[in-house]
Parts: sequence; structure tokens; C-alpha cells
Amino acid sequence: MTRNQLPLKSTMIEKLLSFTFILVLNQEITWTLCQSTENNRVLVGYAFKQFFARDWLNCIQACHDEPGCISYNYERSKGAKGLCKLNDCGIELLSYGDRLLIHSLGFVHQQIRKGKQCLFKDCQEIKRRYPKAESGVHLIDPLPNVEPIEVYCELDIAGGGFSFLPRSLTLRSKPQQIVNSLLKDKANVLLKLMKEVDDSEWYTLIQLHPDYSNIGSGVLVNNFSGYTRPKNYCMKEYIFLGILPKSVADKNTTQGFKSNGDMIQFKNCDGNPNSLFAFMPNRDGQTPNRHAKKSRYEREGVAVDWRSKAKLITFPEHKMPKRFFFLTEVHFGGCGCYTSSDRWSKFGFNSTAIGIR
Repeated sequence: MTRNQLPLKSTMIEKLLSFTFILVLNQEITWTLCQSTENNRVLVGYAFKQFFARDWLNCIQACHDEPGCISYNYERSKGAKGLCKLNDCGIELLSYGDRLLIHSLGFVHQQIRKGKQCLFKDCQEIKRRYPKAESGVHLIDPLPNVEPIEVYCELDIAGGGFSFLPRSLTLRSKPQQIVNSLLKDKANVLLKLMKEVDDSEWYTLIQLHPDYSNIGSGVLVNNFSGYTRPKNYCMKEYIFLGILPKSVADKNTTQGFKSNGDMIQFKNCDGNPNSLFAFMPNRDGQTPNRHAKKSRYEREGVAVDWRSKAKLITFPEHKMPKRFFFLTEVHFGGCGCYTSSDRWSKFGFNSTAIGIR
């Protein structure tokens, strides 16, 4: 063997090894392409890494190379500059897994290996696991042996982690158990208001009055145990937010709450123990209760002050679906207010959503 033959042989071996590697790589990619591919759908909120891939195969290979990558989303319609998102969970073993996939034109979703499932107990868990996750509708699994529920996860405002409750919750089995499992922070409830004229969304954080900081808010479904019954109880389905229980609110004292940090308070002039918000789907389109004539308590004070503190949400791409908004009753006092969202005239709001964490 001459010296001149050695480089040639070495080059041939390198080519053979390179060919073998490409063959194995192509076999892996071919196997991946044979898996179930969801066109125009993505798994939202579970990406641990993202980049612009030069092509679809580059995205697939990146997922193969990352041991923690279970599935990926790829913006196939963009070709050489498609966004590739690597997810660290999957849905293939979930009978309701397709409910986790969101329609997104031009994208493709695919799971390449088995791994943990993309279901969490609440929005706080999503916030902890994925600090950069975006607000949006998520399917969560708060209770064992109970069908998962879709909530809107607000992951940005007021520290994030709020689960906004859908109108359908009032028809679910074990709705109170679901709420109890989600409600860990009884000092903060996030409300979103919608304007009728343009569907813009605003928010306010409802917090306890300092004089009652040791009493947590109560969130109940289709019942008002320990609180005053809402005037639109005839509507039968509602989510109840009690600020003060009946046994505390029946005093001639200064009462109220905070709205985005500002004090909203009144003097309970006659000890009437009303201290509540009630959120009603009103599926039958009933006319809300007209038990109270409009008065100055409708035009000023508690009735309007809490809404005046609302702040505009400036991320329209995170707009919450209307199935999370309710006809809303607000009742405080003796000399606080009674109002419902169908008769709100100031600020243009006509419905409210409730988020808990």
C-alpha cells in the first residue's frame, strides 16, 4: 500500500460513515413523518424552546436531538423561516387530547415520543412551570375522576395564575368542588369587564378591605351559603362572589373592598347584610330584577367607583372568549348600592368575568 492510497481509503471510510449517518437520520425522519400529524393546529403554552427553522426537517431533527422534546409545532407555511416550537409534553394518550390543540392556519403539530401529559391542575401550575407561557384558553384537570374543564388562564395581570371560570361551570357536576380546588388565594379576585361598543376588555383586581383582612372572599356556584341571596336568584344558575359573610356584613360599619388598589367603601346605614357580586349566564334571557329604582346609589359611590378603576387590557391577541362573561349583579348595604350590568350607563361596560387562583 502506497502513501498515496491512504488518504483515498480514509476518504472512502468517511463517506461511508457519512452515508450511514444520513441513512439513519432519514430513517428517523421518515418514521417521524409517518406519525399522526395535525395540520393547522398547535399545542399552545408548553414550549420550552423556540427558533426559526430553515425547514420542517430541521424542526423535526431539533426535537429528536432534545431528549426533553415530546412534540413540536412548526409554521410550515413560512417555509425557510418557519417558527419551530419544542414542547415538553404530549397528548397522544388523552382521550380528550385534541381539545388541547388550537386552530392556527399554516402550522403543523406532531408528537414524536411518549412523555408526560399536557394537563395541569390549575393556571398557577402552568405559570410556575412555564413562566413565558401566554394567556389563553387552557384545558385543566383540577380534580381526579372529573372531566377536565376549559378555563381562560390569565398569566400576566396581577402576577398571573388566575383561572377565569366559564358560564358552562354552572351546569357541571361537582362545580363547587372544582372551584374549591382552584381557589387558594381568597384575598385576590380578578374581574374583567367588557365594553359593549367595541368588545374591549378591562380589568380590576378586587381585594379585601383592610378592616376585614382576616376574612377571605367566598366563591360559590349556584348557592349563597353564609351570604345574602342575590336578587336575581330566580335565574337559578350563577357564580357567587361574597365579600363579607352575612354575620359580618349586618353591622352599621364602614364596609367595602379595594378595586385596583383604590378603596371602595361606604357606611352601612341600616345594617343590611348585602356584600356580593353574582355572575349569571342568564341562558333564558330573563329580565333582571327591578326591585330597586335607580337612585344616586346607582349613579355614584360603590356602584360606579369600582368600575371607574378598571384598566384597559392592551393585548388584543389575548382577548378572552365571550363564554367567560356574565350578566352581573352587585349589591352592598344599606346605603351601598344595588345594580346589575344591564343598567350600567357609565363607562360602557355590560358584562363581567371572574378569575380566581
